[in-house]
Amino acid sequence: MRPLTRRRIVRHSTAVLLCAVVALLMAPGVVAGASVSFGTPSAKSTFGKGIVFTQPYSGGRIEEAQIVIDLPGDIGPSVSALQSLGSTALTYTLDTSSGDLSPFQPLTAHFQAIFSDGTVQAGPDIHVTYADDRFTWKAKSGKLVTIHWFQGTDAYAQQLLAYGEQGVAKSAAFLGINETKPVDFYIYPSQSAFQAGLSVPETIGGQTQPTYRTCFALVAPNDLAYGSTVVPHELTHIVFNDITDNPYHSPPRWLNEGLAVYLSEGYGGDNRQLVSRAVKDGSLVPLPALAGYFALDQARIYLSYAESVSAVDLMVRKYGKSAIQKLVKTYGNGATDDEAFTAAFGIDTAAFNKAWLADNSVAASATYGPRPAPTGPIPPGWTGSSQTVPPVEPPSPSPTGSSSPGGQANLPTRPDSTALAGFIALVGLILLGAGIFLHLQSQGERTPQAWPPS
Repeated sequence: MRPLTRRRIVRHSTAVLLCAVVALLMAPGVVAGASVSFGTPSAKSTFGKGIVFTQPYSGGRIEEAQIVIDLPGDIGPSVSALQSLGSTALTYTLDTSSGDLSPFQPLTAHFQAIFSDGTVQAGPDIHVTYADDRFTWKAKSGKLVTIHWFQGTDAYAQQLLAYGEQGVAKSAAFLGINETKPVDFYIYPSQSAFQAGLSVPETIGGQTQPTYRTCFALVAPNDLAYGSTVVPHELTHIVFNDITDNPYHSPPRWLNEGLAVYLSEGYGGDNRQLVSRAVKDGSLVPLPALAGYFALDQARIYLSYAESVSAVDLMVRKYGKSAIQKLVKTYGNGATDDEAFTAAFGIDTAAFNKAWLADNSVAASATYGPRPAPTGPIPPGWTGSSQTVPPVEPPSPSPTGSSSPGGQANLPTRPDSTALAGFIALVGLILLGAGIFLHLQSQGERTPQAWPPS
């Protein structure tokens, strides 16, 4: 190929540049004049009803509009289209009547205008807190914790604050972290106010939202004894989350709750009795079954907490505080359960579960959890007898290690082998005839010669 002369190079480059400029001017979102002037936005929050976002604007004509809302801890923002456009302001109402938002949850939002040419223009951020405005809150702050309350004396709030500061310090020292970030703690004095605020069942007395470092608890002004445990319990969740939070894998719930109970009240007599009773009656739940959310009914939730603190108590006695610190820090790196337990204790989670069962005097042969379904009648037409079908697996042993009572039922009578062989032969002949027919048909379609060929 002959090289271009200098003049041709200049002309070629100029043409390319002009084409690029034209392409940029014609590209969506870059057309001059497709814009508006955004004013100062606002948001009005009414607890239990909704949050009204408003964005004043002036200037060009908007074809469509959206609102983008960010919540702490969410993977990404939510985007909602506005159903109607005002001539001077964009408005959107976020319905909160279903109780999906927790009290005092912070939100960040912004509107974005879309023009007929495809241009998108984002407005300024709007920051709002979904406050529980049913009450007039007071606040008392310590080094890290701020207690918010609306009923009770200053002395009551001061005592709760002391429980909080001591709880954070104890948990941080035990788990091996230096806590420096503040935490807000909201105290509800009655069950009705607490349940209406957080949409929780009656079995729940405290809740933690680690993504925005806020705790809640039900502590009546005359029940500081409960406050002495629930306040440090919820704050332990904050400390635990600060160490273990990662985008890959969360530790099992029993470990989180077990540490919170252990560090706030220890492994006391009531919890020991719950575990001992469950061992005797066969209702003990294996630790892997407590890795997710606990059952919230009163019959099972307390046992879940008791088993959790029982497992943590074993960790402390057998491996010590330093091993537990290594465990939670390993979780913070995104490790799996088995990786974290092996790094800290030298055994995986299955081995730890066995050790925990043995520590509670559960026989190695005992099986806890779901049992095989009971035997049922044979479907009509299988046989003429009233025999029953045995389970796929033999019955699980009882909690004491003995087999379940009851013998094994007989299998259905097998069909006669001679009749079965004749039936198979008949099916084979039919298939063979069908194959020959299809083969001859395909041969006739390929070549028009007569059969048999010469």
